[in-house]
Amino acid sequence: MVYAVSGKLRGGNSAFAFIGNYSDKSDSIQVKITTQRHNPDPAFKPLFGTDMITLTLKGTENGSMVDFEGSALQLPGVTFKAVLTRIAD
Repeated sequence: MVYAVSGKLRGGNSAFAFIGNYSDKSDSIQVKITTQRHNPDPAFKPLFGTDMITLTLKGTENGSMVDFEGSALQLPGVTFKAVLTRIAD
């Protein structure tokens, strides 16, 4: 799960923390987010095969969702795509 509040991104799962920032542009959302392992258990596999990765993403709004596409700085040529759903209190 990732929370986006006031330009900051924070989240994680059982093995990794997700830390980054975002900015709203007129036609897109720009994101830079890094993964950091906090659980040494090797049963938890990293998404890109490495424990630390930095993603740069560009998102476009699609109703209540945002479609993101970008790349990992540590793995040139590998594309990352995600669709995130906005939730509110």
